Amino acid sequence: MSPLMRLSGSFTGLIHNISAALLALASVLVFYQVITRFVIGHSATWTEVLARAVIIWMVFLACGPAIRLGRMIPIDVIREALPAKLQVWVIRVVTTLTAIFLLVLIWYGYRMTLRVVDQTVPMISVSTAWFYAALPVGALLALPGLFLSHLEAEQGHLRQLDRDIDKETLE
Repeated sequence: MSPLMRLSGSFTGLIHNISAALLALASVLVFYQVITRFVIGHSATWTEVLARAVIIWMVFLACGPAIRLGRMIPIDVIREALPAKLQVWVIRVVTTLTAIFLLVLIWYGYRMTLRVVDQTVPMISVSTAWFYAALPVGALLALPGLFLSHLEAEQGHLRQLDRDIDKETLE
């Protein structure tokens, strides 16, 4: 295994574990909110806002590992109906479009974050920028996983093409 793949695996695992911890934290916050509202009779309003922020960060952070591990929902019906040579091009086009989308998220997410930096969330007295920053950070962390998963997919298809050509040559 190459050092790049080991680093990628470690980084993906770290981000995955942070996302899992954020999911656990969101669950605890929501549970606390339910207990304070329906058992104690006095709701802790800050938990709802904080849980929302934690879920936003969890989702955007988890996108990187999901892309890297191939856990995003693919639409393979069209691609698999094509010849192997065209499949490689479809993979390239999809990766390019996804990269463009992530770059747009980074750019506009960054601009939105800067726009709200002076606004605060009333319930927790934190800058709204911390909520918005999940967008560019998550998209930025997803880019390396996108390119590595693209390289693996393309290499796999090219190896399959070589096997198919060898098989045709032997026949």
